[in-house]
Amino acid sequence: MTDNNPKNPPVADLSKSLARGSVIGLQIGCVAVVLTLGALLLGLWLDGQLHTKPWLTIALMLVSMPISVYTIFRLALRAARLTPDRGRQPGEDKPSL
Repeated sequence: MTDNNPKNPPVADLSKSLARGSVIGLQIGCVAVVLTLGALLLGLWLDGQLHTKPWLTIALMLVSMPISVYTIFRLALRAARLTPDRGRQPGEDKPSL
């Protein structure tokens, strides 16, 4: 009754996967917040120094958006690469795309 069927992982593996997913989600969220706040604060400071309010803040916020998306994408890919494959027997080839 306690066979290790890959379709029904044990509770310990499931809780480990949930914990790993939570850490990845927290890391991605923190990166997005830090990049956005950094762009905002830097833009506000530069606007105050150069008297260009609000243009540098807007520009830096617009530049930070694709940087955030790229960084989040790279973090998600790295997390997916480090996640062990489930439901595949040892020695079985990975599916080709």
